[in-house]
Amino acid sequence: MDMCRGWTLFIAVLWLGGCGDDTTGSPVDSEPGSAPRFSGTYQVEQRCNGLGPARVDLTARGRGGNYFLLVRGGDASPVYAAVDRLELDLAWNNDSEAFEEAADGLPIYNWQARPTKDAGWLEGPQGTEQMPEAGRVAFDRENNRFFFETACAEAPRAPAHAFQHQDTRLVLHDLNVAMAKARADLHQQAGLRYMEQRRDYQGGSGREGVSAGHEDRNRHLLNVAELMQADAKQNVPGLARLVAENRPSDEAAAQRYQQELPAYLRAAARAHARWYIDAADIRLDWFNGNYPEGEAAIREGMAALQDAYLGMAGQ
Repeated sequence: MDMCRGWTLFIAVLWLGGCGDDTTGSPVDSEPGSAPRFSGTYQVEQRCNGLGPARVDLTARGRGGNYFLLVRGGDASPVYAAVDRLELDLAWNNDSEAFEEAADGLPIYNWQARPTKDAGWLEGPQGTEQMPEAGRVAFDRENNRFFFETACAEAPRAPAHAFQHQDTRLVLHDLNVAMAKARADLHQQAGLRYMEQRRDYQGGSGREGVSAGHEDRNRHLLNVAELMQADAKQNVPGLARLVAENRPSDEAAAQRYQQELPAYLRAAARAHARWYIDAADIRLDWFNGNYPEGEAAIREGMAALQDAYLGMAGQ
């Protein structure tokens, strides 16, 4: 049985790995016998979380089941969400030593978005999760659509809940992929800078030996806010070139791009601030005036990041 499973896993690796990094094609164009791979933009009429219609843009990052995810919700007032590391892999059934299938024979995939302390975001401006962070997806290769098995448990195959493949990508698709790669560098650099602040606050070994840390929460908040302000002034403006480089050449598409840009950049600013807030174990809902200077500084840091990101929309 172990040998059988080993060969099955080996074949599965070849099966998935042979799909390449197709950012524009459709999974139904895969080689005969290859694993179906999600690619392109899918539209749903009704998300199971009650948020209504959305368009979901999936871009394979490298080989295997890793993707960039961009979500556009809303209509006249768009809401964007993005995850720079979405894992979407065929689910393994340990009991039968085979890949899992739904009752109707569709293959099951595990959906796992990883936005916490990583680049990317799932929540809208009101803190509402735009897509599931974890779940199970059934993929209908023949009709190039997928369904959430978990979030839509009561009616997983209802036509309104089907994510149907579309012919055109989201207009911010290219920008999001470029920004995702830039965010990875930004967050890596931010992590190195924050390590110094964390060591100062919590204690630990550093260039000058071992420190005991301190218990001044207000000072900790001020230090983190200073990092946010520094990013807003020194690092975010450098992303403006990506906004210009990824503006579509088609006039109509460029107009849509400009209209959609502020909503996307506003969400990116929230995510940038959230990275520091999560990394520093800060809870905004605990702000009640106990540390007035530090709490005000964190809010100002968030505002500075938003101003810096939105400033790119006018360039």
